[in-house]
Amino acid sequence: MSVLKGYKFRIYPDEKQKKFFIETFGCVRFTYNHLLMARHTGTARNTTLTPASLKKEYPFLKKTDSLALANAQRNLERAFRNYFSGRAGYPKLKTKKSTWQSYTTNNQQHTVYLEGEYLKVPKLKSLVPIHLHREVRGTIKSVTISAKRNREFYASILCVEEVEELPKTNDLVGISYCPENLIQISAKKELPQIDQSHLVKQLGKEQKKLQLRAKVAKKRKVRLIHAKNYQKQKERVLKLRATKLDQKRNFIDQLTINLVRDFDYLFIESKPKFKNETGEFSEADWQQFIQRIQYKGRWYGKEIRYIEVKELKNEKCKEIERLGRAQLT
Repeated sequence: MSVLKGYKFRIYPDEKQKKFFIETFGCVRFTYNHLLMARHTGTARNTTLTPASLKKEYPFLKKTDSLALANAQRNLERAFRNYFSGRAGYPKLKTKKSTWQSYTTNNQQHTVYLEGEYLKVPKLKSLVPIHLHREVRGTIKSVTISAKRNREFYASILCVEEVEELPKTNDLVGISYCPENLIQISAKKELPQIDQSHLVKQLGKEQKKLQLRAKVAKKRKVRLIHAKNYQKQKERVLKLRATKLDQKRNFIDQLTINLVRDFDYLFIESKPKFKNETGEFSEADWQQFIQRIQYKGRWYGKEIRYIEVKELKNEKCKEIERLGRAQLT
């Protein structure tokens, strides 16, 4: 089965490469905003405004990757399709003050490739060091270069890859939502575990320090944006939050692949209730679990069904398994 599979890696560009990426972010943002304003004011109806036509009026756009500008136009068109279909709000202007900046370019005739521990992207003559913590298989279709506050740089590589179905086990399992462990299953099986208690405790301490730094800055009548101690503490808190999220994502990845590998039929609670839950795992974590187990089930030839159960059941996962068995028979 041919699927699109994404890989995300940290890259370590030198100063010249960083400058190129930051300038490309700006050109892509500039193109997106101009095309959006043209549609908003109605000028795009009279003239076919494209990235190519913008280059005539703004020659600096010629220095950047033309595919990145073309993808900016495609992203805007997708945003309007989502808006008109009711899936999203009206497209907004992009700003350079956003924490994350990015651009996407396509692989055309080997313009994007990996060479050892280096990445090649269009318009950049030098190779960019990349930390390949896992093997990239398949054919590279596109790459998205992103940066967090123009300090941390990442490459998200999209590949067309052949995936084979996993061996059949003929086993089935009922899965229900659990705020403490994310899921409960009906089968007797050891699942991957995650313990973030130490990280949560540390994060709580650092957040209290952040509040204290804010009070000190207020007493000194210094704006928070200019308070160095506050900004340093804020950076520590943000790093801990990012670490917590990364650990959860990794846990959910391990959890879903384990379930898909061991069971052929996965019966999942369809409408869990999230109100008044005080556990570590929220509705967002559950949605992330559902999203990942869906595409992994589709890739590896496993069947996923959703079962609605009453809240009064003590062990919902057992009831889900029973109802699932009844469907199969």
